[in-house]
Amino acid sequence: MSFSPVRSVLLVAALALTCSFATAAHAEDDEETAASSTTATLTHMEMRISGVEDQMRSLTGKIEQIDYATRRLDQMVQRLQSDYDARLTKLESTPAPQQQVVQQQPAAHPAATQTASEPTTAEDESSATAASVNGTLGDVKVRGGAVTGGSVNPKTPALPNKPADYGLTTQEQYDRAFGMLRQANYDEAEKAFKTFIDKNPKDKLTENAKYWYAETHYVRGHFKEAAVAFADAYEQDMQGSKAPDALLKLSMSLAGINKTDDACNTLSVLKAKYPKAPAAVRARADQERSRMKCK
Repeated sequence: MSFSPVRSVLLVAALALTCSFATAAHAEDDEETAASSTTATLTHMEMRISGVEDQMRSLTGKIEQIDYATRRLDQMVQRLQSDYDARLTKLESTPAPQQQVVQQQPAAHPAATQTASEPTTAEDESSATAASVNGTLGDVKVRGGAVTGGSVNPKTPALPNKPADYGLTTQEQYDRAFGMLRQANYDEAEKAFKTFIDKNPKDKLTENAKYWYAETHYVRGHFKEAAVAFADAYEQDMQGSKAPDALLKLSMSLAGINKTDDACNTLSVLKAKYPKAPAAVRARADQERSRMKCK
């Protein structure tokens, strides 16, 4: 069987077209397979992420429960500590019962018996004096320079009272003092801040404690004491957050004792050294500078 050239060309073209269709179909199948695989992978990842989120929510809930239980336990411990301290204070403040000594009657002795008509001898007066001075119970006699009879019951000395901040942390001591200041109980706040400063000279709260200690003097018009205290607060930490405030109040305290030049110089140091001080501090410093007519 013979093929003409035209027929041969048509056959070759048909075969090529058939191969092209087969290749395209295969490519489409590959794309569909890849898309299906990607979709399955994304679905699996979403399921795993959802599972992780559920686990995180569960863990968060457990952490919150543990935190709540810890707070409750801490409160219970604090109540127990307070109750223990109260009981201990009560025990310490209760005076010890004094030993009761039954007074013994002196044995009758013919040589020592006196009647109402007989004069009192020096020996008897000495016996009575010894009993009165020593506060004894019983028969006390002084014979031949020796004391006999009776017994002495000295009182048990009272235990010293516990300080008001006994058992408190430094933060609790500071909060206690600051609470008195907020209640305008300036006398007690002064004592509480002074105690805190003496007990915790290097604590991170000491800078603030010194500032508020000075404030307890300033609000009561004790400007001389306030000036000394604000200077001490400033020197505690010249780079601290309270340093600009301390300089401002130092200037106002100096003005209160009529040291205007020193007050103006202090405001100049404040302006030069702390140009980025809080706006409220800078505004009040300008007011004070204008009021004192500083140059």
